[in-house]
Amino acid sequence: MLRLARPILKLGSSATDLVDGKSLVRIDVCVITYQRPKGLQRLLGGLQQLDLPDPSLDVRVVVVDNDPAESARVVCSDASRWLRHPLRYRVEKRRGIPQARNTAIAAAMDGADFIAFIDDDEVPDAGWLGELLRVQRSSGADAVAGPCETVFEENPPRWIESGGFFERPRHATGARIAYAYTHNVLVSTRALAGMNRLFDEGMALTGSSDTEFFERFARHGQRIVWADGAIVREWVPPTRTTLAWLLQRSFRVGTATSLIERTRRRPPVRAGRVLLHGAWCVAKGGGLALLGSLRGRAGVACGLRLVATGLGRLAGLTGYRYEEYRASHGS
Repeated sequence: MLRLARPILKLGSSATDLVDGKSLVRIDVCVITYQRPKGLQRLLGGLQQLDLPDPSLDVRVVVVDNDPAESARVVCSDASRWLRHPLRYRVEKRRGIPQARNTAIAAAMDGADFIAFIDDDEVPDAGWLGELLRVQRSSGADAVAGPCETVFEENPPRWIESGGFFERPRHATGARIAYAYTHNVLVSTRALAGMNRLFDEGMALTGSSDTEFFERFARHGQRIVWADGAIVREWVPPTRTTLAWLLQRSFRVGTATSLIERTRRRPPVRAGRVLLHGAWCVAKGGGLALLGSLRGRAGVACGLRLVATGLGRLAGLTGYRYEEYRASHGS
């Protein structure tokens, strides 16, 4: 596991930073990007439209380009001329999602009270950031997560929609949860400073480094709550609306969870337990695929996804790492 060599930087605003008698609250919106100039431009346009009625909010945007060729530089240079929030552009030449996230945190924590993460293939609703902060203020939580809804770039096959493959769990606002993802989360910099490790750079391209971090964050005693009105929308390209991609994603999740459970948790999950769960997923998924054939392709796909997850769990036991994020979907 990675231990950051650099210290966590100074926290928060000073007591003298006041607007209309209220303490200034600094929020840095952090985006990591890799070869998605159109998606990044769309996201920055969404950040421009944020509704921030509270004048005490000081919002900055931090973009970390994980492409050594600096493919996002032109987009950021152009956006800095019209975006109403100051924009910082950084390049992280080491390929890796957690590498870029840690660089974003380092850039953001010189004065920010909170860091909000959002992905470069998403667009926030106008009230997104304000709602995250409202729920944080009312709950006192260390992190606040919100929902991610899907926007298909092209009409997907009917079986994709009927199967609900891109739907995610939702909760009541204020409910305490034990997980979060960097596609939509607000985190206190004070809580981040209390962690001895940030995102695990050993999981560079495997995905799920945010899963691992926020599991550890919650186990550390930090409180995560849900804000159901803080909505972001993910733009899904047609390359992701295929059976092959769904199975690839499920296999990757299986390998990544095995990796986390066996090498990142203390104490680690026993190999026998992971083996049994993987075998159970394969057996149950195979049965569901057979029964699902009566429902059509969506039913078969549901079963096969569970099979792929199980196979990923088993492959992960051998130390195999599936680096899904060597390639980028979308543009």
